[in-house]
Amino acid sequence: MADPSFPGIAAEIKRLTGLHIEPEKYYLFEHRFPEVMRQKGLKTFGELLVELQRGTDHKFIGHIVEKITTHETRFFRDESIFDALSQQILPEWKDRNANPANPALMPPLTIFSAACSTGQEAYSIAMILAEFHPQLVKSTRIIAADISEESVERASQGRYTAFEISRGLTEKFRKKYFTEVEGGMVVNKTLLPRIEFKTMNLLTEKMNEKFDIIFCRNVAYYFAQDSRITLFQTMKAALKQEGILILGSAESLSGYLTDYVLREFGLARYYELNTASITMFARKK
Repeated sequence: MADPSFPGIAAEIKRLTGLHIEPEKYYLFEHRFPEVMRQKGLKTFGELLVELQRGTDHKFIGHIVEKITTHETRFFRDESIFDALSQQILPEWKDRNANPANPALMPPLTIFSAACSTGQEAYSIAMILAEFHPQLVKSTRIIAADISEESVERASQGRYTAFEISRGLTEKFRKKYFTEVEGGMVVNKTLLPRIEFKTMNLLTEKMNEKFDIIFCRNVAYYFAQDSRITLFQTMKAALKQEGILILGSAESLSGYLTDYVLREFGLARYYELNTASITMFARKK
């Protein structure tokens, strides 16, 4: 029988992170929280609920968030979207922003990686730019954010185990963009665009700048409907005109927002902010 505190704990987790934990997933609390509870001196889940509601020990709450949030990631996850990035999204961006008088002169390119976990997505984006669009490297800023302080710290270090390196990276990219160190490899950041990692709660914090491209993959999938609406509205407000929003393969804006154009490239699908109010699923010619 589930602990009577579990619904309240689930409600607090949703408030803190946007994650919707169904009752059939309450077993996660029993598997993931006891160690953190012991370190805090909490003996029951009722005491855990009180501590979450009190909200004064931010380090402890951070540990709880770390334990419950999903960190499944790898380099070049869902490869098709990276093909779309290199072969369609970035070439179109360059065409739109080209200076006829000086084709080499481009405005800064800004990219946001939401729920970046330990950084593999952000570094994958950076490697695509360095490999296929090197002229954009110096003028590109990539902001990568996650709610977990521990994940952000790991991402900023750019250091990965042999197992993590083996997931998604070709031998060419390993040799070109990584250096061997004890226990794994570290990213050679000098070859890549600037990446700024930061801790951020996408549901409670506003994004203070506009981006050309936003990766928000496999985030909304874990949210309840009200949190999804908040998330998508936040992403829309942070996009520049004709900006690109990239969701996970199992996610869609259908039923949430209507002012986007659905784009495709091979197996990849993504959304372009549509300032002309064309029907969302109209294909761009």
